[in-house]
Amino acid sequence: MRIIFYIFSIFPLKFAFLICDIALKLVPLNILSLAPTFIVTRKNLSIAFSELTGDELDVLAKESYKETLKSFYETLYTWSRSSKKIVHETKKINNRFLFNNPDQESGLIIFAIHNRSIDFLLRWISTQRSNTTLYKKIKLRPVDRFVKKFREEGDCKMVETGIGGVKTILNSLKDNQMICMASDQVPARGLGVYAKFFDHECYSFALAPNLARKSKKPILLSYLSYEKNIGHVINFKKPSNNIYSEFGVQVMNDEMETVIRQSPAEYSWEYKKFRRLLSAPGDVYRD
Repeated sequence: MRIIFYIFSIFPLKFAFLICDIALKLVPLNILSLAPTFIVTRKNLSIAFSELTGDELDVLAKESYKETLKSFYETLYTWSRSSKKIVHETKKINNRFLFNNPDQESGLIIFAIHNRSIDFLLRWISTQRSNTTLYKKIKLRPVDRFVKKFREEGDCKMVETGIGGVKTILNSLKDNQMICMASDQVPARGLGVYAKFFDHECYSFALAPNLARKSKKPILLSYLSYEKNIGHVINFKKPSNNIYSEFGVQVMNDEMETVIRQSPAEYSWEYKKFRRLLSAPGDVYRD
């Protein structure tokens, strides 16, 4: 399986990105608009940035779609390379001191957003410290088995999102281990609460702030970004201490939104983030 992913990501990252930039310039908007993921991206952006004009949204959606393709390539690249290669491709780490807790026996909560490739980010984190991570099962079984085994290298553990996975995450934190989870997707019923995200009441994943409040363990936001003059950057950010309060989910959403607004095109807008809005009980992606 790894050799297949290697073949599909054989070019160096910078060269692949250059090809993607050139190719997307040649593809007209009316052709891109036929792609389901582009349609979802455009819809999400229209909800999140309602102040933009139609033309501005089209430009941003095309740029976002281009970054999504790059993110997909980053993921294939990560799945087919050694951890040392990913560390080498990481050119800068912002606020590493937040991650490097002097007391490595203390538990740590990492909540991430889908800014570029989440696998690239997790791969780097796993080279630094073993962890237990929540993940969503991939529908293709051979790929799911490969990715799970791949992500569990380095004494790491992957558990599926759900009641059983949450219990495992909780036990790992009680044992002072590091836990990781993406907190920007729509959770299953019972695992979230409604909180504002881009001025909309969205059903939001509540696990990370809830665990922080109950355990009093340190919690950090982490995300991957890319700077043309530097390369891939791993970022850590300490959220407001209010994340330990009863309003923790809102604080988490605000922190994620702040990061996304810094570079909206880098965020993975192809997920149906707004499919459970308090103000729109129907499917906003059907119209």
